[in-house]
Amino acid sequence: MLFEASIVRFVTGFKTVRCSISRPAIIQRRTNESWRGMSEHVIVDHTLHVRSFSFMPSPLPPAEQLQKLFSRRTCWMLAELSHVLGYARIGVRRFLKEIGYFSSYTHNGKWYTLRSTPRFDRDGLWRHRDIGFSKHGSLISTIACLINRSPAGLSARELTQKLRHPCSALLTNLHKGGALQRLKLGGEFRYLSTDAATDRRQREQAQAAYPASESLSTYVAVLVLVEQVKHPEFSFEQLAASVLRREGLRVAAEDIRRFFEAHGLKKTPVTSTPEL
Repeated sequence: MLFEASIVRFVTGFKTVRCSISRPAIIQRRTNESWRGMSEHVIVDHTLHVRSFSFMPSPLPPAEQLQKLFSRRTCWMLAELSHVLGYARIGVRRFLKEIGYFSSYTHNGKWYTLRSTPRFDRDGLWRHRDIGFSKHGSLISTIACLINRSPAGLSARELTQKLRHPCSALLTNLHKGGALQRLKLGGEFRYLSTDAATDRRQREQAQAAYPASESLSTYVAVLVLVEQVKHPEFSFEQLAASVLRREGLRVAAEDIRRFFEAHGLKKTPVTSTPEL
């Protein structure tokens, strides 16, 4: 007589043993006896017939099994490793930690490779096909490290080229959260370190390296000068707002200031003539 609840599951370490029994029995569990490589096992009364087990214990320790898998394929997902090895994900993570690993900064960190595998470039980046790995860790940690090390900060375009991964939205959120500073030059933001001394040095180098004469296109420069003639009392911020309002073009006040400086233009305050 085969009972409906006759499929019995026993957890042995991180593994699960399945067996079916033909009739009731007292099932005992003992620890650290026989079955080398398993932390627990099950003894079934000798009158019962054990039909099958879903796995056989491997003679290799889990860490060595992992290394063998990575020798066959460079990158694995955690779910794949858990399925192949027959261990829970928490156990696989523990084994990965033992042998050393990197998780990808792309694909939400889902890909894993052995710590000895990557050959990082000077930015600490390495790719396997479309999967990116960084010796700095996650995408956020990598962005912060690259920006802190850069002499003049980095734009979203430059970071995307380095990482080969879109990061504009993430950079905006990091700035809003106070994790990065930024400076607008030539119509794009350059992201800077939050360290005061580094931020100051990066701003100076970014502004010095950026061609002042190219801060505004010819068309935008004409619009700004027209507004300046009409409203000489306007500040750079007011000139930018006026161009946006009249022409629908967004211009940074900093770019207008740099344009004025590059061409030797000075804003002279307008003094009112007293009434007689």
